[in-house]
Amino acid sequence: MPRCARPECRNPGNGSTNVSTASATVIDAEAILFSELFCKGCFDVPWHQRHYDWNEKDVTALLLDIEEAVRERRSCYFLGAMILVECGNGIWEINDGQQRMITVSLIFAALCRRFFVETHDSQREGLALRMLFSLHSAGDWSLSDAENYKPRINPPLGDRAYYWQLIRGNKIGTNGKLTSAWRVIDDYFGATNEESRWEEYFDYMREHLEVACLEVPDEIDPNSVFETINCRGKPLDELDLIRNFIYSFFNAPSEEKRRNTVHDSLELIREMFPRTKTTNKGEDYVRCRMQCRFGFLPKDSLYNDVRRRVREEVTRPRWRNKPTDFVFQLAREITKPEDLELYRRLTVPTASPEYLQAFEAKANTTHTPRSLTAFLRELKTYSVTHTLVFALLAKYVHATDGRTQRRVARLVSRNLGRLATFVMRTAFVAPKFEPSRFEQRFADFASQIATSDDIPDAQFAEFLLDCDRSEYGVLDDGKFKGFMVEAEMRGNKKIKSLLLGINRVGHEDAILLSDGHCSVEHVLPTGDEHWQGWTGFRHVNPSDWTRRIGNMTLMARGDIRPGGKFNGSFEKKVEVYRESSVSITREIAKIDSWSPNHIEERQRTIAEQAANVWSFE
Repeated sequence: MPRCARPECRNPGNGSTNVSTASATVIDAEAILFSELFCKGCFDVPWHQRHYDWNEKDVTALLLDIEEAVRERRSCYFLGAMILVECGNGIWEINDGQQRMITVSLIFAALCRRFFVETHDSQREGLALRMLFSLHSAGDWSLSDAENYKPRINPPLGDRAYYWQLIRGNKIGTNGKLTSAWRVIDDYFGATNEESRWEEYFDYMREHLEVACLEVPDEIDPNSVFETINCRGKPLDELDLIRNFIYSFFNAPSEEKRRNTVHDSLELIREMFPRTKTTNKGEDYVRCRMQCRFGFLPKDSLYNDVRRRVREEVTRPRWRNKPTDFVFQLAREITKPEDLELYRRLTVPTASPEYLQAFEAKANTTHTPRSLTAFLRELKTYSVTHTLVFALLAKYVHATDGRTQRRVARLVSRNLGRLATFVMRTAFVAPKFEPSRFEQRFADFASQIATSDDIPDAQFAEFLLDCDRSEYGVLDDGKFKGFMVEAEMRGNKKIKSLLLGINRVGHEDAILLSDGHCSVEHVLPTGDEHWQGWTGFRHVNPSDWTRRIGNMTLMARGDIRPGGKFNGSFEKKVEVYRESSVSITREIAKIDSWSPNHIEERQRTIAEQAANVWSFE
């Protein structure tokens, strides 16, 4: 381990030599060649580590990077830091670095096979085998005898048999990412028959591939070292850190059975919500579920807050002498299959029709415009509501019998309607719906719902009224209508939500439009190049009226819209509106002319209709 070279550290103060200038460190760190690292002993992957998960692009990138380093004759190629835990008897546990070690070993295995089969280079073949198998330096080793050799790396159980077959030179079928990685590596070296290229690549990897290796003695918790390395200087997946923290409670041999159960349970989250480049629904789910348990948890400090809350719980008298009991219970609680499925239904583009129909039948809201279908559609884009929606629907999902389900479904439906009313009325009135104003309140109340024996029905209504009092007062019908009769509106999402809701109520022939199957139509066009033919606006500034709600309607995807003359006058538009499949648009065709007075009159009607559609009672 390098020592500090500063003079003041070597000679502390006035030439005194009474102070020790060196002390032994507990954790050793050194830069080491990968080829030397392999020969340190044998390596186990801990039970809680995920399976091999590098994709083909990751493997290809590594192969090409090393090729570039070979071509440029770089003095080294550095592959980052790894954490190894010393277990004794030459056994090391890979706490961080499994993916790199396995990928590099597969590259050596692919080259070893070529040295054995094609070039008969026994020297390099033997060197490769010593890195792949626990073999001493003195001896003639051959891939033909690999079935008798002990592999150095012991991967997770699901990958182990396939990995051992691959490094022993055996062919296997396609089975997930491990075999995909092998196929990429094998194809890469199979693309050329130049023996010198294989030799040069092998020699460079053996002599110049370096890694920073942290060796942690078994009396130190490797999870804390992992956290320190991965939480400083770069953002990491909060879900990984939370899982790692939970696992740290089950390291004792006596916890083997429960730790396997915890590991399998937490893997369900990854299986249900695989991470993509743009989304991490697994992390979103864990945050939602943990907020139902603990209350508000800020997204940017989720891991730290979860860890703090768990540590607070395990110090309470009930859990003080058995903290693993609480953590085990928590892990099982957040990975209930029915909760995972519920969250999936809430976040997919369209919920299962069977699920919706079953709920609405029990809630007695089938074929009504204000049903679970409508509530989920309206609230889905307002992620700040998801924890509240989840907490309510979880009560229904966990109901134990048909009678209880029917009662709970009615309560859930009523309160989801109240929530949708508050959110949509606020969105219609406010310049912008600001999640930060409600996030903590919503999450804390979701926790109250989730941890209570029943749904706090009257309390839910009072909770929303209290939220409203500190904002716009939109739950007061008079105030809401007052806002609406004067309102201008921007943003197609908000406009569509308003007009779609009104179109579905009170119109028996209204088709069930979604926002993806319609567009916002401004009766008086927004472009000033069209205003000449609009005689009703000769004595006013037309731009003062184009954004008024009364001037807006919807056109369905199938409605016919002629070319430029369509916007030339109200009379031209009426011809199209009369044939529209949207009820509220056909109603406009009953009017003879269009003017500021007509817009104001229609806006008063819309304000009245909106108050009825999004009723709080």
